[in-house]
Amino acid sequence: MSMEDREKRNFLSGLTTDAQSLMYQGKKKEALECYDKILAKYPDDTTVIYGKGMIYFEFDDLEEAIACFNKAIEINPEDLDSLYAKGAILSSLGQNDEAIELFDTVLKHDTKFVIAWLAKGYALLNIEKSKKALQCFVEVEKLGRKEVALSGKGHALMKLNELEKAEKSYQKAIKIDPYDPEALFGLGIIAYKKKDLKLATKFLYRSVIQDDDNLVAWETLAEIYKKTKDTDKEKAALAKISDLKEK
Repeated sequence: MSMEDREKRNFLSGLTTDAQSLMYQGKKKEALECYDKILAKYPDDTTVIYGKGMIYFEFDDLEEAIACFNKAIEINPEDLDSLYAKGAILSSLGQNDEAIELFDTVLKHDTKFVIAWLAKGYALLNIEKSKKALQCFVEVEKLGRKEVALSGKGHALMKLNELEKAEKSYQKAIKIDPYDPEALFGLGIIAYKKKDLKLATKFLYRSVIQDDDNLVAWETLAEIYKKTKDTDKEKAALAKISDLKEK
């Protein structure tokens, strides 16, 4: 490594470390200033631009985050981290078709990009393309990351009405992580479909403890409480549903 490269590495390392520390302290402005200092010296460093975008992302400033990722992609159309990150944000905003295109671009260049397969699977689930989603989760399994694919695989199988296989997939996920909100949710929905309201309540309640923003879980719980005439819990669930819909 040349002296110049070593100096650059040390310069970047110091400021990016400071930025991460400031981010964890909730100091958005100061964290961004660290990246701006780097970009003043290395304006076309896509790794730094991506890092700045991730600071915006951490503070839920999605427009600015996407602007950073777009800039990195403009400089290097094969910047896989920025392509993936932009896709992940677009998927979270409901722009799943565009997100899938970005994930496909990533996977064209790197077929072992596990989280891109995973994110593509969930994006496909969002647009009701369950068979294609299932194929993505199977790819994740093939890449040796079965533990992160099980819940998504369960969702795809459930949407395909293969409830027994879906339940097995969720149960495997629970064995790995007893607090997996997606697996708990899936088991709750299957129990509800089987009219086992007690078991459905158990799993769905455990699910919302881990993921308080799962609208479908709360809606299903509200339906269960109504059927079981548990008025107080039904009111609490309906209030939570109202709050989530206002977000």
